[in-house]
Amino acid sequence: MDVEWIKIAGIPKDNKPFVAENSIAEISIDGKRLYLTYFKGSYYAGEQRCPHAGALLTQGWLNGDGDIVCPYHRFCFDLETGKNTDGEGFYVQTYPVEVRENGIFMGMPKKKWWQFW
Repeated sequence: MDVEWIKIAGIPKDNKPFVAENSIAEISIDGKRLYLTYFKGSYYAGEQRCPHAGALLTQGWLNGDGDIVCPYHRFCFDLETGKNTDGEGFYVQTYPVEVRENGIFMGMPKKKWWQFW
């Protein structure tokens, strides 16, 4: 997948994570509402809405297995792959996140010349 790297945050001067450990923040890129979380030393990002009932995943929580948990029906989604770990077949679109010298970047898929949305 060809991605465009978008800077989503600078590096804090105190070198603390941009998002507190085990918390979930909402970010918006190109009109998309996404979540950003910091779990066990790594950042993860994905679509904000649960594919089952549309709940905001930022209102959910992280479990100890590395899943983001939907606040409505407690469906669990793997932070890396977005796959539902409960076996229901739903998934959340996830995006790569990189920490660089000059900030935190997220990889968004590049739109093809023929895409309008």
